[in-house]
Amino acid sequence: MSGGDKLFPLTVEQRPAVDPGEVVWLSASAGTGKTQVLSARVLRLLLQSDVSPSQILCLTFTKAGAAEMAARINRVLARWVRLDATALGKELDYIGADSGPEARARARTLFAEVLDCPGGGLRIDTIHAFAQWLLAAFPHEAGLVPGVKAMEDRERDLLLREVLAAMLVAAEAHNDAVTLGALEELSVRLGPDAVERWLLRCAGALEAFTGPGGWQPPMHSNVLRLLGLPSDASEADLAALCEEDTFDIDALHCLLSAYKQWGAASADKPRVAIGEWLSSTPERRVADADALYDALFTKDDLLRNRTNKNLLSFEEYFAEAGEAVRQSLMRVRERRALLELAVWLTPALELGRKFALEWDAAKQRAGLIDFDDQIRIAARLLKTEALAEWIRYKLDRRFDHVLIDEAQDTNEAQWRIIEALTGEFFAGEGANGDKLRTLFVVGDYKQAIFRFQGTSPENFEAAKRRVRDEMAGLAGNLRSLRSNGSARELQERGLGTSFRTARAVLEFVDMAIGQIGSESFGLGDKPEPHLGEERPGQVVLWQVVGRSEDEEEAASDNPAPADDEGGETWLDRADRQLADRIARQIKAWMVQGFPLVKGQDQGQARRAGPGDVMVLVRKRKELAGLIVARLYAAGVPVAGVDRLRLAAPLAVRDLMAALRFAAQPLDDLNLACLL
Repeated sequence: MSGGDKLFPLTVEQRPAVDPGEVVWLSASAGTGKTQVLSARVLRLLLQSDVSPSQILCLTFTKAGAAEMAARINRVLARWVRLDATALGKELDYIGADSGPEARARARTLFAEVLDCPGGGLRIDTIHAFAQWLLAAFPHEAGLVPGVKAMEDRERDLLLREVLAAMLVAAEAHNDAVTLGALEELSVRLGPDAVERWLLRCAGALEAFTGPGGWQPPMHSNVLRLLGLPSDASEADLAALCEEDTFDIDALHCLLSAYKQWGAASADKPRVAIGEWLSSTPERRVADADALYDALFTKDDLLRNRTNKNLLSFEEYFAEAGEAVRQSLMRVRERRALLELAVWLTPALELGRKFALEWDAAKQRAGLIDFDDQIRIAARLLKTEALAEWIRYKLDRRFDHVLIDEAQDTNEAQWRIIEALTGEFFAGEGANGDKLRTLFVVGDYKQAIFRFQGTSPENFEAAKRRVRDEMAGLAGNLRSLRSNGSARELQERGLGTSFRTARAVLEFVDMAIGQIGSESFGLGDKPEPHLGEERPGQVVLWQVVGRSEDEEEAASDNPAPADDEGGETWLDRADRQLADRIARQIKAWMVQGFPLVKGQDQGQARRAGPGDVMVLVRKRKELAGLIVARLYAAGVPVAGVDRLRLAAPLAVRDLMAALRFAAQPLDDLNLACLL
């Protein structure tokens, strides 16, 4: 499907996934046509004579994704009304549907049938939007007070500052040094904007601080256990790691022996550091651990002089001994870092708990609920409330076919909503008797990048196992009862053939996954290899720009001259060198030519232009601006790093205010904003 204008034939991989009678769990990489498959699955469901558009629910992660899917499907249905019989039959064949006269006649009626749905179309929502709709449909059962409404961004920002200001005033009035100190430390470490984000994340985890097992102050022992340490861990444990029977003293003596026999001046510093460390008490060794590490190892964690032939001739296992010492020192460093983290994290979490409780109370007073509330209350409503069975029964009448897009971005609380919606699918008869009901899930474990929001490949895999086990259990029950009910199994499918990525790039992805290990992606089994198109493509690993050992030691005594690499002396020399290399490489591609195959010109190479190059940086900071400057200097057209905020211009905000007033003309606040 291209831009919603026409349908293309499904591939051999894609066709089984759109079978409307199967429960499918689809792992689909980027560029494999998963949006086409998802749209085709909805079209196949709509073509079934016993399926009404109101029985289909599509859930996705973003509003943009939901809007795109709805637009695609509506454009196809609208076009089907006008297509002649031959063209319509061909498109139905493309998606594996029946293309006979009856199927074509039904296809022509679907556009009007979808428009006649309650709400004016298919229900294609984000999970947050669906939760909001659910709470609006069952406000009393959810325990919502009359007049409660979803919180908008501006309301959230105003309420956040109100709650935070009230906390500060109260802390000052009661001389609450703990709260003030925690806020001060957070501000210094994270910055003011990040403090607000931290507090809101704590507020989103309200259940962790309340109810049975909720974390209560003092939290230090809980934090230690969270970090994998004993609940009574302390600084005294560090000395134990430096004692003779726990630290690799033999390896340290090996290094000392080599340095004593080496007469070079470079041997003095490590020889003295090792000697002083060995003669110290365990407590003193902890204090001197960093000094010993700096004397023996570079900033890149490599043993100094590790390739020196003299040292290797004195001690054959000099390099191996160095690694053993490094591991011993790293154990001390890591334990100390965890203890320091616990000391910092404990007051931060206690502050977060206090804010979460104040935030929850403030929202109730203002009659507001946020996104986290919506998900939490909706999940509770469907799972544990007294009327949950009634609500699920009513929803069972509404939705017989649930489709989940971008499932790897669904967190545990959101999965609880999905499982509550589909739980009756695999538990025997529901409100609709033995009518066929299906679940279709599509996601990509490699794109699960929102772990900070509680998503993970492990959630994706665990949800699949639960569905598979439920279906297997139902099938076993039906067999034991010799029932005529349909005993289906979960169809696990994969789309590994990319239509927009070269084979060489995907081979590199497979090798990277192999090195990282499938278990690190939350996968129990090794994933299927990816297949790319046969066209020019390559993966180039650039050499890391850094300093040599001599440069590291001389950096403090010999700063870079003012005119070095353009004179941007406020930037690290390595950043300046990196920006230069990037600019020179892209300039070479533009001048010498880099062959591409793109778009409809398959098989016909064309040269790369400036618009074909994208430079990704981790953060939009000084390095990004320097790269742009270097590209300008090299004569390469570049778009820059400006970010467009659509809602920022005053004219746009005026139009939005007018729209709000048009939608709710009796709302005095909207009228005031418009005026």
